[in-house]
Amino acid sequence: MALSAVITQGLGVPKEVVESLAKERGITVHWQEDATDPKPSEPTALIMVNKKTSGDFLKELSPKMVAVAFTGYDAVDMAACKEQKIAVYNVPAYSTDSVAELAIGLTLAVYREIPVSNQSIREGKWVVSAGGTELKGKKVGILGTGAIGIRTAKLFKAFGCELIGWSRSEKKAFKDLGGTYVKTKKDLFATADVVSLHVPCNKHTIGCVGEAELSQLQPHAVLINVGRGGLVQQEVLAKMLHAKKFRAGLDVFAKEPVDPKDSILTAPNCVLTPHVAYKTTEALARRVQVTLDNIVSFSKGSDLNRVDTKE
Repeated sequence: MALSAVITQGLGVPKEVVESLAKERGITVHWQEDATDPKPSEPTALIMVNKKTSGDFLKELSPKMVAVAFTGYDAVDMAACKEQKIAVYNVPAYSTDSVAELAIGLTLAVYREIPVSNQSIREGKWVVSAGGTELKGKKVGILGTGAIGIRTAKLFKAFGCELIGWSRSEKKAFKDLGGTYVKTKKDLFATADVVSLHVPCNKHTIGCVGEAELSQLQPHAVLINVGRGGLVQQEVLAKMLHAKKFRAGLDVFAKEPVDPKDSILTAPNCVLTPHVAYKTTEALARRVQVTLDNIVSFSKGSDLNRVDTKE
């Protein structure tokens, strides 16, 4: 069976690398932006990352499967895929370490005032504040104890933190770290010094962190979001940050790129990064390999990494 794929977005590694890896797996790739490259009719796969993909586009292209080169697949029109009998696969766990490490990095950036210190010294100033905050001994709340949540918890534990968690299902691996589960999200937000978000964004979780949860945070608390922007009600978040109700480290946002006029960009007491948690050279290389492997798996009838059947 000849395998072909149309790629609609860059994958973070050179095209020649993608083409070489695809060739090793018997896959012919076509780049959508290359007008001189004739597209195959009814390709085996559409390879995409996070660009919204409509049902009309899927109908026109008629792929047999969508290979999402990302863990989150909310950019895919799942209803259209179901209607058109198009399988959907994602790439779980490729950036587990990368994302967990940035969660720690953002926490330290907020606690130790790294961005403002960098700016201050470049402006000829020396003293920034009365002092930063140690991470050791702090209570860290992990919202969502899947693979990334648990990896993040391990790193926080290495800093000497106490772990509490909330998740739809309790995991032995989290408890083995010494983590204790609380009964509600409100309990997590009310008692943690740092809250790190690691639940997937889907119809069950979108907007799951709003005023009810954020209002529980203590003034010294830090909210870390390296998961998905849609988890948090961003207007509420921005309003509370401007009121200095707590601090935050944010890598993801409700709309990306962020509107230059969005008040989140002028909020004090927070460190912002442009959705780079997953974006390390090591993680991007793994992502391409698993994406292409998913196409081969689909051709062999395997459901490994298939997500449309879970909807």
